[in-house]
Amino acid sequence: MIKDLSENAKQALTRAREFAKEIGDTCVSTGHLIYGLTMDHLSLGNHIFNDINIYPEMFRDHLEKLPRETAEPNKDGLHPLAAEVVTRARKVRQKLGGGRETTTDHMLIALLSIEEGSAYECIREFSVEPSEIIVELVEAMGFEMADCPSW
Repeated sequence: MIKDLSENAKQALTRAREFAKEIGDTCVSTGHLIYGLTMDHLSLGNHIFNDINIYPEMFRDHLEKLPRETAEPNKDGLHPLAAEVVTRARKVRQKLGGGRETTTDHMLIALLSIEEGSAYECIREFSVEPSEIIVELVEAMGFEMADCPSW
């Protein structure tokens, strides 16, 4: 189990796992993650998406129509791209204030930095530029893009 997640991030990952299981997927992909992360109603990411009229249910509905991300899951049941989100989220946390726990907003910034996978396809289908959401998140957290890791 991933140990350095905030309670809300753990809940988001649980929601992602439940969604994956519900639709018959063998591991948590980026699409499952974006649904789980945007379900955190206390996160900045949830508020930013709501402001542009994109709701978690929209991700859920659209993701069911996309081709599945297929790969062997890691020991935590994550698709390689989803595992990369966790790795990048830790770097985001370190660059943006540190702290002991990786939050849903750290994870969402990391997820939006990956320009492939079902989450990316879904975001693009909604005519949203992931980098613009990253900028809004970083600024809402009180930082500048220069503070954020570059990939």
